[in-house]
Amino acid sequence: MKLSRTRSILAAALILLGSAAAVAQTPPSRIIMGGRAAVLVADAVYAFPSAKSRVITVGGGDQGLGTFLRELDPSYPSKPVLDRNASAEVYVSYRPDLAIFKSSLKRGVGGALESLGIRVHYLDLETPEDYYRDLESLGRILGEEARAAELVGYYKGVVETAARIASGAPRKPRVLTVQAAGDAWEVPPASWMQTRIVEMAGGVPVWVGANPGDGWARVDLEQVAAWNPDVILVIDYRRGVDEAVTRMRADPRFALLAAGKAGRIRGFPQDFFSWDQPDTRWALGLLWAVKTLHPDRAETLSLEAEARRFYRLLYGFDDTAFDRVVRPRLTGDHGIR
Repeated sequence: MKLSRTRSILAAALILLGSAAAVAQTPPSRIIMGGRAAVLVADAVYAFPSAKSRVITVGGGDQGLGTFLRELDPSYPSKPVLDRNASAEVYVSYRPDLAIFKSSLKRGVGGALESLGIRVHYLDLETPEDYYRDLESLGRILGEEARAAELVGYYKGVVETAARIASGAPRKPRVLTVQAAGDAWEVPPASWMQTRIVEMAGGVPVWVGANPGDGWARVDLEQVAAWNPDVILVIDYRRGVDEAVTRMRADPRFALLAAGKAGRIRGFPQDFFSWDQPDTRWALGLLWAVKTLHPDRAETLSLEAEARRFYRLLYGFDDTAFDRVVRPRLTGDHGIR
């Protein structure tokens, strides 16, 4: 049984190898995506209009707040959903002409597929600079270079807007960004988008140096009190963030902190995804953060207008679609009325 299965895999790989030269020149028509961060990759890929007809399967559908791809792709419900830990054998069975993964999968399933002759494209999508580069590479592969330039221009414009607002502020507030983890709290590494957003928004991330690892690190209340941040930004990926914010605001221990006294414990906005992470929505997260940290300098910045612009540009949502799909899901201190 095992030998027969291996022969099937190799046979499929040989077919793909036989047309490798043509594939290299022709935009892909059968795209698969998978891995733990597949939904974040998919959000970037689906920002290109041709993706709807080319993507045949995606590993995983949501983070716990709903399946956004159902709203983007009418055929999504009929497409198979891969397990996030699917093997190379499973991917090969779909006869893809392109697999798109996060770079972290290169030593795993990505490398295994490459060894079988399947074309694999890797994306980092961790920082603004990664986004510029990765969107341009997707544009080349999909034959949508003009669209890629439009998207990169949008993100660079958002970064410039945030820099302009933050640059004239009299001081940089000391900021703590924490993820709710049950009754505990976690902080991100210094290199992650959550940290970069605070920095680009003109804040000082107080936790830098406390998390030398490559994942979320737990912190206790004593450490939070020692930092005594001016602003606390709260994240919760799998549930509505409002519950975590309410709990923190009601905690007398947090009320003694500078952020608690000033009423500046805020929930990062969410819709299908939280806006803090390296998803396409990081641009909205940055605009929200700069307005939250510097409200006096960002009075003319309308988060509602920016959210509508984002969904119109990236996913073709008109105001009616925004009001139907996005607005009802908004939680956190989004400021959209």
